[in-house]
Amino acid sequence: MDKKKIIYEIIKITCTAIISIAAVLTAQSCTMSLSVSKNNSNSTQKTEQTTTSSADSTQININPKK
Repeated sequence: MDKKKIIYEIIKITCTAIISIAAVLTAQSCTMSLSVSKNNSNSTQKTEQTTTSSADSTQININPKK
């Protein structure tokens, strides 16, 4: 075989391996998120939200000039 053909085959095998690993990881994460979503479908989540408000008391003296 020619050196170029050998290099081409090595690159082709490497790219195929990388794409295969990425596809497996993507499918696994999607399956995991669907499983978590299914298990949490009947659960309730309580949230607590508190608000505090305050107003500064300011006095405005309007004294019209005569």
